Amino acid sequence: MKKIYNLPLGTRFVFDEDKSLLTLTALAGMSCGHNGLEDDFSCSGLALLGIDNMRLEGAKLVYSVTSITDNCFAFSAVDKKNTVRLDVVWQFEKDYKLISCKYTLENISGKKITVRRALPRFVFAPGEYELMWHMNRWNNENQLQTAKLRGEDIYLHARPARSTVGSTPFCILKDTENLAAAAFHVLPRGNWTIQVHSDILSNEAPTPVVEAGLSDTDLFMELQPGRKIELPEIIIQEVPQSNILVSGAALQQYFIEKRLPSDIRKTPVIYNTWLYRFTNFNLAQLREQLKAAKKIGCEIFVIDAGWFGSDKSWGKVGDWREKEGEPFFGNMAAFADEVRAAGLDFGFWIEPERWVPDIPIREEHPEWFPENTTRIDLTQPAAAEHFYHVVADNVKKFGAKYIKVDFNASVGFDDSGTELYDYCSVLEKQFKRLHENFPELIIENCGSGALRNDLASQMLFDHNFVSDNANPCETLAIRQGASMRSLPGRILNWATMRPAPERRTPVAKIKQVLACGAATWDTAGLFDVDYVMTSALLGIPSFSGELAELDEDIQARLAEYVAFYKENRDFISNAHCYLLTPPADKITDFEKYYAFQMQKHNASDSLVYIFTNPSSRRGLRSFRLNNLKADRKYSVRRLFAENDEALEISGSDLMAYGLTAAIPENQHVHYAAALYMVEEI
Repeated sequence: MKKIYNLPLGTRFVFDEDKSLLTLTALAGMSCGHNGLEDDFSCSGLALLGIDNMRLEGAKLVYSVTSITDNCFAFSAVDKKNTVRLDVVWQFEKDYKLISCKYTLENISGKKITVRRALPRFVFAPGEYELMWHMNRWNNENQLQTAKLRGEDIYLHARPARSTVGSTPFCILKDTENLAAAAFHVLPRGNWTIQVHSDILSNEAPTPVVEAGLSDTDLFMELQPGRKIELPEIIIQEVPQSNILVSGAALQQYFIEKRLPSDIRKTPVIYNTWLYRFTNFNLAQLREQLKAAKKIGCEIFVIDAGWFGSDKSWGKVGDWREKEGEPFFGNMAAFADEVRAAGLDFGFWIEPERWVPDIPIREEHPEWFPENTTRIDLTQPAAAEHFYHVVADNVKKFGAKYIKVDFNASVGFDDSGTELYDYCSVLEKQFKRLHENFPELIIENCGSGALRNDLASQMLFDHNFVSDNANPCETLAIRQGASMRSLPGRILNWATMRPAPERRTPVAKIKQVLACGAATWDTAGLFDVDYVMTSALLGIPSFSGELAELDEDIQARLAEYVAFYKENRDFISNAHCYLLTPPADKITDFEKYYAFQMQKHNASDSLVYIFTNPSSRRGLRSFRLNNLKADRKYSVRRLFAENDEALEISGSDLMAYGLTAAIPENQHVHYAAALYMVEEI
């Protein structure tokens, strides 16, 4: 006898009671299961387990349905020897068109077992499919890739604990014949993998098999009898009509409303010293930048690398003693007092997961540091306690309200066999402990310039870095990809400037600055200050560079943007984002339009960001908006413009025909931007 379970979001399971087989037959508008058959185990079932010398999949697992409600479907699978049980809960979030899938693996035998693989599996019917994912490399993050499935396997994975190096824990599978699509998001705990097999058994079209979760590359995790582990959560997201431009908005609304910690901190305006003079600054210079940061409205002053260690470099990471020489001569606490006296909070940079050779603690406790790695073994309680106090003691010492947490090196091979599952589990507890013990402390996840920027880290840290790349244009392409899988209003953007050189060809009435052109000042470019700041407002504006050297008019303009951000902080930090232009093919494509719609949480009011290249005669273009009220009128007003007279346009027209941006063309100007406020009347 077969039972059919029709569930939300086009999900259907069939349970064969006689064979104890559970088959997924539909998901997000796509047909699932290998034509309903379970005879080829590698193309069937809901999980792939490797336990000791057993490969368990398809009909080798015995399924049972354990609970069903309107929004929840729970089932379990055991092997026929009663060695291991997989308990699964699919929670349907109908308002957001996604499913949260949680998996618990338990040793139900009477002896120790070794887990070599524990991957949830999703099997789709043979057909024509494309896979989309992000290539993620330093300074070039979140770049969309697309491939047709033609019998090959695509293997996405993380390098040790750097969850977004190479690729990100995200992909979209698209059925090109009916335009249905589903996004898969892994919330990592340790190293992760997404493996997409396009299996061909004989002469049929490829059968996509998606297996995702904890990496199985070097997995040999030992489980004692009765031990349970929570596998990485997987979120399956419907992408209606395979429209990737709007796919991120529902995910963002879900995390803002249901998943972010209730005590998450506000998103502050900061000044950071890194792209000022790197580590080569003195106290007098910092005092000048502090005055300028206060003048434009910054709220936190952050000392980046260069304050610690026994030599003049910043390479002695793990030796968190203050430098005896410049800039603070062993007394950064006194400068922190100056920052507070100026009305700002104080913060500092730290990289607590990297412990380089030849530092005192490695000589005192060599047993804490796995061979051939720079990590500390957090699974040892004494080492984990030292890790915590390295951060906590410095927070206390400097009275810090902000720390920038970096992560510039792989933590290496995990010879315990857990694929860093245990390491990352303890790491998560330590950061939660910091938040509990320092309730006002804001923790930024720099993550080596966004090389650990996943959905799990976005719930653990207060906000995340978008890229070390500070180019105001190139980062637009980076943020297009980021908006598909992260929270745009909680991404920190650089606004890094120095005074522009003498203008010998003043061909436009714009206020120019020299903006950092990449991750260092080895490249730079001239930009309209309004372009730089409009780009920075697409998230959290963060300043670096020579603010004090900018002329008063430009400082005043920066202050206008900072004031606007503070007035609209809740709007931006909790907004969801629609892409109004397709993702760029490369981040250096400054010729194309970039347009974003950031919509206010629980409202239809929107900020529309438009960036263009006036030299290519692209001065007038319309962009269709999303999710407005068709029967209501909207006020459309260009911000930071000489003429900010509002127009009244219906929601139906804005969605059908678009908001028209008029940006003057100029054959000598490469970068221009406009920011519009769209408010329901």
